[in-house]
Amino acid sequence: MDEKNVRKNFMRRIGLDHDPFETPVAEQELTRVQDLFYSYFSPPVLSSSHEELLKILRRPQPSFLLGRPGSGKSTLRFTLEADCRTVLDGTLAITCIFGEDIERPLSHDEHGERLARAAAIDLTLAVIEQFNSIHPPSKEQVEALQKIVPTGGRQLLRLMRALLEKITDPDTAVIDPVWGISREWKIIGKAPVKYVGASQELRNLLEQLIGAGHEKQIGWEEFWQALGAAEIWGFNRFFILMDGADTRQRDPKSMMELLTPLLGMLPSMAERNAYFKMFLPVELENNIKTYLQTHRKVLPFEIFFSIMEWDDATMRRLLAQRFRAAMPRSGPRHTGLDSLAAPDLNLDKKLIDTAKGSPRRLLKIVSDLIDIHLARDPGSIQFSRADWESYRKKMESDVSI
Repeated sequence: MDEKNVRKNFMRRIGLDHDPFETPVAEQELTRVQDLFYSYFSPPVLSSSHEELLKILRRPQPSFLLGRPGSGKSTLRFTLEADCRTVLDGTLAITCIFGEDIERPLSHDEHGERLARAAAIDLTLAVIEQFNSIHPPSKEQVEALQKIVPTGGRQLLRLMRALLEKITDPDTAVIDPVWGISREWKIIGKAPVKYVGASQELRNLLEQLIGAGHEKQIGWEEFWQALGAAEIWGFNRFFILMDGADTRQRDPKSMMELLTPLLGMLPSMAERNAYFKMFLPVELENNIKTYLQTHRKVLPFEIFFSIMEWDDATMRRLLAQRFRAAMPRSGPRHTGLDSLAAPDLNLDKKLIDTAKGSPRRLLKIVSDLIDIHLARDPGSIQFSRADWESYRKKMESDVSI
């Protein structure tokens, strides 16, 4: 039996229906376990507040969430987006990522182009997710969306064509019984959050949108146009989720050069009920604070600013949530590795102490420890002191390289 199957068999024997520790990076995890991704979420501690995290982020105000690599910024962003897509209160989440493709700071116009494309994609997705065949859209709504769809580019067109194919030929197309056609969200890098059914009315809408026109030169005008179209569809609040500023290992100066054109738009965005929700590296703490203090008089609203942190209690909850998400309703219940370890080993505390407040590191340590245990004693489901000592020596060796 190969290593992958040995590990899969181990998960089954300890009562889990899948491996919740295989991929500690959020973007990789979203691709691997789309169905379960949001069930993994466990909130961090916020340095500035004891309120419920998503409740704070749902407020109509700019928000800056800072954290170290692996602190859960992207997972939090994914979860906020999912909350906006499932709790229907007129909020449209628009996600814009500073990815590897950005080699230099973007100009004001280039930011407008990226935001216009993101708004077109996320508005179209929201319309499809919330589509109700009993109350089909009005002519005004369809015409407004037709003007926006070309802005979404080829990626959005691919999604709509894939959906139309499934709806048009249901006999040969496999429609997921749990998620419906929203399985296809992977084409635009999203995970499904609810069941989306197929109907003749939705087919009619997709056909009208696909024939709306071709991709064109876009910028801020198209972004504002997208917000206007969204208002016609019943959205009255816009959260612009921004992440990835530290991609390509940018230094703080480069990151601020990238962000400054957007920070200058905080007041004009607020006039349209649009608010940035930025997930940033902790290295920008002083830069962002300085900017906000300098411009405090011209910002006619409160701004939420907080550092994401993980204490021992929240790390334990994270570990417990991972087990909970992977456990079927019947069978053994685990909240950590202590119940699977030799007596008095106190394994959970050792894991949390070694992770030093990083949830990504905690998940990586658990994954490595599982591999070490299975290499030593694949027939046992109990972690031993020998397993932990082997991991500790491996860690010391890796540090010394």
